[in-house]
Amino acid sequence: WRSSPVLHAIRQATVAGCPQLCDQPLKFITGGGDLDHSFLAGGAFVGYDPYLELYNGLALWLMTRQAASYPEQPGAHLRLRMGDVRHDCPEEGGREVALTHCNCMVSLADDLGHASVREFYGRAARVADPGIQNPFAPAQAAASFIPSASRQRSYGCGSPVQDSAPQPGETVVDLGSGSGVECFMAAKAVGAKGRVIGIDMTDAMLDLARASKEEVVIGLGYDNVEFRKGFLEDLPLEGDTVDAVISNCVINLSPDKRRTFHEIYRVLAPGGRLVVSDIVTDLAIPAAMKNDARFRGECLGGALQQVALIAMLRGAGFTGIYLLKRFPYRREGGMEFFSLTFRCYKPKEGEKRRVVYRGPLAAVSTDHGKLLLKGQPASLGLVEAMGMDDSLLVLDQVGSVTNLAMANSCCGGEPGPAVPKPVIISMQPPVAPEPGTLHRHGAGCMACGSEITYIKEAQPASCHYCGRTRPTNALCVNGHFTCDDCHQQDGLAVIQLICAETEEQDMLRLLATIRRHPAIPMHGPEHHAMMPGIILATYRNRGGAISRETILAGIARGSKVPGGVCGFWGACGAATGVGIGFATLLEATPLTPAPRRLAQMATARVLAAIAATEGGRCCQRETVTALREAARLSSDLLPIALLADYPLRCMQFKANPECIKERCHLWPTAGGGSAHA
Repeated sequence: WRSSPVLHAIRQATVAGCPQLCDQPLKFITGGGDLDHSFLAGGAFVGYDPYLELYNGLALWLMTRQAASYPEQPGAHLRLRMGDVRHDCPEEGGREVALTHCNCMVSLADDLGHASVREFYGRAARVADPGIQNPFAPAQAAASFIPSASRQRSYGCGSPVQDSAPQPGETVVDLGSGSGVECFMAAKAVGAKGRVIGIDMTDAMLDLARASKEEVVIGLGYDNVEFRKGFLEDLPLEGDTVDAVISNCVINLSPDKRRTFHEIYRVLAPGGRLVVSDIVTDLAIPAAMKNDARFRGECLGGALQQVALIAMLRGAGFTGIYLLKRFPYRREGGMEFFSLTFRCYKPKEGEKRRVVYRGPLAAVSTDHGKLLLKGQPASLGLVEAMGMDDSLLVLDQVGSVTNLAMANSCCGGEPGPAVPKPVIISMQPPVAPEPGTLHRHGAGCMACGSEITYIKEAQPASCHYCGRTRPTNALCVNGHFTCDDCHQQDGLAVIQLICAETEEQDMLRLLATIRRHPAIPMHGPEHHAMMPGIILATYRNRGGAISRETILAGIARGSKVPGGVCGFWGACGAATGVGIGFATLLEATPLTPAPRRLAQMATARVLAAIAATEGGRCCQRETVTALREAARLSSDLLPIALLADYPLRCMQFKANPECIKERCHLWPTAGGGSAHA
């Protein structure tokens, strides 16, 4: 190299400094042509290859072909980045420079890059490999129904099943299902009516999972799991059919991660979610580590830089991208690797929410480039709004916050020992309650906000507010008891005032208005009085000839239905409240056979509609169900039909520990509607 003029000329020849290549945009991809061809044609090693235009054409064709394999997404400006597609260069120990393929955007490799990984995990299926066992695997007790052969070969870096929160009846897909552990845990969560599909490319892993499935099915008592052979880049699934896709440390093994994310986006139903635990880095991985088959099999060689991962998700069209948790995973070759669990959503068209960014920063930008200034209202898609944390206030049509429980502390302070005023149901025009009459929590125990516990046998307890001793089946974990009279004190006055004065005709819109008031808790016997008040008020506003006194009388009757009857009596207070409303309108008495029968039939129909959904008590869900069923019945039973068309959707699920989420017809991503409760 030092003595030969020819070799010295080759060493000095550079694409960057060649005048003949200054206008060649692809010169760094084609290398400026072939050295021999250039020297023979022009006497210089660079710039005179007569076949250079052919190379340029080949490069453009290869890049275009590769980029065309990814569907175009609105707002995505980057289709493919150099280094995204990674084919096998199986060199033990790795090399800084691998000459098998150029591994940028141009590749003529026929193999899709799965061979070495498939061989690695084929061995791991036959003999447990402690080097890749999941350090964050779920506790053995949680997976005790899964055979030990699968648990011992549960490889990964997290627990996406738990973080994806599969709901009964959902369809869940596990990418790179391996020994089947994640699939089996998801199968238990989605129940007999749900469905779980595991996809893996390794025959030995599929055989292991299918063998374990036989024991799992016996333990669960139902079979809702299947395993399919396939690649992440070409999923054997129909589009828009999956509620949740999970993956545990597998996407990093894909040679074409962009195509994998596009495939996941394709199979998810609108509003569906992707929850992944995988390995990431903060810095670029050295080429020697990328080209090492062992490191690739151990999920290190193919790990993505965290910033590149986010960019890929955005490019595929995902929204609401949220990093759930990150832990140190491993240190190798001077590189720090981390276990990252993230969640994102496939957007659902047509549903928007008004939002306000509350801080602490001056502004934030959404995944699709929308700038949210602190304090300035903006509009976001529902799914994107759901994906953000509590730094975002999600508003309803009148500006009330719907995604966070916000206690009204006006005129507040610690509650004193004073005994509250007795509850009075008056036939006189109502007045608004004084703010802060009772210091109360909007959810859980009224006195302290703690969880309410229910006991089978009623026992005497002293009310925290009025001191009266009454039998009860409900106490908070701190021993507080609130009698129904004190529970409803402020709420009843609010219901009286709003129902007496409102001009609203839609029952659901009126329900949302009442429940937004700070005096109305998330759950409680106030909802029993609310039902007849709403029915009678909207009936009057639609032309019914009833008086204010009749509305207040219906509310008074509903207030006598105690809390907890949905469990202890087997008769939901919302259904009873509808019956009270119909009985009032039909002028039923114990001695009027036909009106009495019709009112009872209304109660029974509404109760059946409420009982069709299995779940813990949710006064919002049950009052909405009751009013919708009342509207359907009214066409046949009442002179004037009731209205319940307001598209009400729930945003209180974060504050309700008994929420059944996607199984509820008010869940934010359920079909239709865009308003909030």
